[in-house]
Amino acid sequence: MNSFPAKFHSVAVQPGILAAARNRSISRFCSTAVLAALSVVCFNTAKVGAQNLTYAPGDLLLYFMQFGGTQTVMVNLGPAWTYRDATANIMNLVNIGSTLMSAFPSSTGGAWYSDTFPGFLSSEEKPLTYWGLAGVRSSTDSNTFVFDGDPTRTVYVSRNRINSAPDGTAGSTAWFVPSNTSMTIASANILSQNNRMEVASTTPILVEPASSSLVDNSNTFLGDNLGTAYSTFPGGVVGGFGTGDYGMIGGVSAEGAVDRYRILATTSPSGIVENGTRREGQYQGTFVIDQAGVVSYIAPIPEPKAWILALVSGLATFTLARRRHAHPEKSR
Repeated sequence: MNSFPAKFHSVAVQPGILAAARNRSISRFCSTAVLAALSVVCFNTAKVGAQNLTYAPGDLLLYFMQFGGTQTVMVNLGPAWTYRDATANIMNLVNIGSTLMSAFPSSTGGAWYSDTFPGFLSSEEKPLTYWGLAGVRSSTDSNTFVFDGDPTRTVYVSRNRINSAPDGTAGSTAWFVPSNTSMTIASANILSQNNRMEVASTTPILVEPASSSLVDNSNTFLGDNLGTAYSTFPGGVVGGFGTGDYGMIGGVSAEGAVDRYRILATTSPSGIVENGTRREGQYQGTFVIDQAGVVSYIAPIPEPKAWILALVSGLATFTLARRRHAHPEKSR
């Protein structure tokens, strides 16, 4: 049975709490907007008449698909910014094992995490099932509004973790989006994909035929290789499962691991949390999944603060100076 633990992200399945949190955020956003431009009329449109009370633009969606498959799965993990601010691992975030087994039955006696197919141009076995993350609040080209610490066109996407980097550090290359136009294209495509959660579901989990889902349309293949995701990210943002497991990470025997990146379309407005380089991905933790379908989040190791680095450097210089003063002959 699928379960969402009643901790940290329990709002993902408690509509009343989730709606209240969103309304508070929207009120803060509208107040800022009115100060910036009195002609802007702010009102809470996020959940008025909405079908799915557990979803709003800006949520981080986890999704699964298969090469040539007939169904896709999407899981709402709650507002993307909450993981940005996480300082500790979040274990057993959600269990979707039964959903994946039902959506992706094996015809070979395997499972969603181990099924493969022979490559078209070689004898190499290719993963059959893939998974990834995506979230964005808006595709509007604005350098003014900041919502919950993010400019509204802030993109969150995954990248397959391909090396055994230490826990809490990136095991993949950070994304870089080459232009403002590409940011808009990526944002619009992610919004279109994720909006299926709004119009086709009333719960945090959506199992949908590939014919109506936009997951496979947004995460394309070139032959049997991953293509360009959201018309922006070459090589795709998803990771594949297959023979053997990924290994241990964060204490989890993982079948798959994807790093999460935050990409800012602008760095100019005030109020941005963890500002960075425009259109360059910031590593913000790793999501892992085990054979049972339990998803966990491994938080990034905090980067040393500038004052700490300065203090360490100063202490090293002071220590070296004292040693030279005490033993002047060793410094010659």
